[in-house]
Amino acid sequence: MNSEGLNQELRVVEQAVAIEAVELAAIEVELADIEHCCLHGQPVPPARAYRIKVDSQYHEWPKAHITGNQLLNLADRDGHLVFEVFESYRHGEPELISLHAEADLRKHGVEKFTTAPKLVQVTIDNKPKTIQAGTYTVSDLKRVLGVDPSRVLDEVVVGEFKELPDNGTVHVKGGEIFVSHVRQGQSS
Repeated sequence: MNSEGLNQELRVVEQAVAIEAVELAAIEVELADIEHCCLHGQPVPPARAYRIKVDSQYHEWPKAHITGNQLLNLADRDGHLVFEVFESYRHGEPELISLHAEADLRKHGVEKFTTAPKLVQVTIDNKPKTIQAGTYTVSDLKRVLGVDPSRVLDEVVVGEFKELPDNGTVHVKGGEIFVSHVRQGQSS
């Protein structure tokens, strides 16, 4: 790398260090409890860590911002089913936080965070059914859809029936069409 490139990289590092120094100088408390501040109508002060409530459990978070994905991880919601994250305010409706969006823990009025299953609609045997989005084994999907385990489950994809093997998996996003039928006998 030439000296101009090194100087530019040094300026970037110096700027990052200066921003970090300003943030550290602004710290007022070691641990800020956002629920406590909300309940008492107080602003959340700059802190080394923030005490947040996610699904009735308290956690400490080292930054003033947290993403929807990080909140799902704190709530142990990182399995094969899909969950949504909501930011709850003392006075107002909960707001959906997308997975990659950041919630500001110092935002006035933020009280807690909750997760909920992401529900989607699918069709099974010409009937609408609401289920949780996510990845299912075919046998688990049959159970959730109320399909007898002895029946075959097909997914209709672009007008064609695709048989789903019982030991296979299906990623449900919403809008899928499933059809169940009796197994066809083997010819000899």
